[in-house]
Amino acid sequence: MLKRTPLWLASVMIGAGLLASGCSSKAKTSTVPEPAAAPVETPAAPAEAAPAPVAEPFPKTDVDKTPVESSIDDLNRQGVLKTVYFGYNQDLIDEPAKAILQGNAAWLKSHAKYTVEIGGHCDERGSIGYNVALGDRRASSVKSYLASLGADSSKLVAISYGEEKPADPGHDETAWAKNRRAEFLIKP
Repeated sequence: MLKRTPLWLASVMIGAGLLASGCSSKAKTSTVPEPAAAPVETPAAPAEAAPAPVAEPFPKTDVDKTPVESSIDDLNRQGVLKTVYFGYNQDLIDEPAKAILQGNAAWLKSHAKYTVEIGGHCDERGSIGYNVALGDRRASSVKSYLASLGADSSKLVAISYGEEKPADPGHDETAWAKNRRAEFLIKP
């Protein structure tokens, strides 16, 4: 039995050695980071005069160079058509409103493809029926004035909002002056 033990022990040792050598061939991960190698600069090789590649010219086309127009929402946000304001219980267009409407008419003539809603608004004073009628008179007078300046009246829609859409919810003269207005909404 003494002769078997060393042979048995030897075979176990050889097996363990083979097993250990098989595991050592796998890559080991290191927990200590290796220092980064400094970049090595290599001198540039002298450039030889290589022929430049010949590009094929683009075919000549007639490109439309008209500026890209903003969307309708952008035009309304930018306020390209300016709001006009009215005096208390008034639907007549005063001189400051005429100057604004002349600018609006010029824009409308150069952008005749759009339909524009003219909303007549009032302050909160007066009955609902009275304010709706006054808002209608304000929107209609603005539409008539724009048409007299050459804007296409078939593209203008007058509508009254009365006191329903105040620009300023306050209850004093400053707020009421902002609410007596005609404003514009560009539509497709």
